[in-house]
Amino acid sequence: MDSLNELLLRCGRQDGIAFKQLYQHTSPKLYALCCRLVRDEALAEDVLQEGFIKIWHSASTYSTDKGHALTWMATIVRNQALDRLRMAKSRPEIHPDLEYESLEFASQAITPDLLTQLSSDTQQLLECMEELKPEQRECILQAFYYGCTHEELAASMARPLGTVKAWIRRGLEHLRNCLA
Repeated sequence: MDSLNELLLRCGRQDGIAFKQLYQHTSPKLYALCCRLVRDEALAEDVLQEGFIKIWHSASTYSTDKGHALTWMATIVRNQALDRLRMAKSRPEIHPDLEYESLEFASQAITPDLLTQLSSDTQQLLECMEELKPEQRECILQAFYYGCTHEELAASMARPLGTVKAWIRRGLEHLRNCLA
């Protein structure tokens, strides 16, 4: 059995020494993952710490048939990073000195003025996205813009995981062909 798997299993039995060793062996890789996801070193450190707390509390649920220990841990840390990014998006920054003349700034509709400002590449992407089936478009936007996992999409759309993955794969193929 792999040494990381064994350490994680020992953590599931509340072995603090095993947790310390597990942290020493895996934190550099998991920190690099956090940095790639959140693109901020201080936030990556926070995410890593929160991730390791979750790993400690969830270690008893780990079994080797769930995959390699590092993969299992990376999934927890990745989800923690995505949660933090989503939380940051849901809390807009408040600028007290910024005044708005109306609420038109909040409109999500693409106005003719805005459309002329968009680059031709963006216009082409929007046109190609409109050609997709609604469920493909929704899955691609949720996955790539909001960072939802395939599993989260399947659950929120009440569809099988394979269906969601197929929608995304076929939608991306269509976009690639359309943009070529």
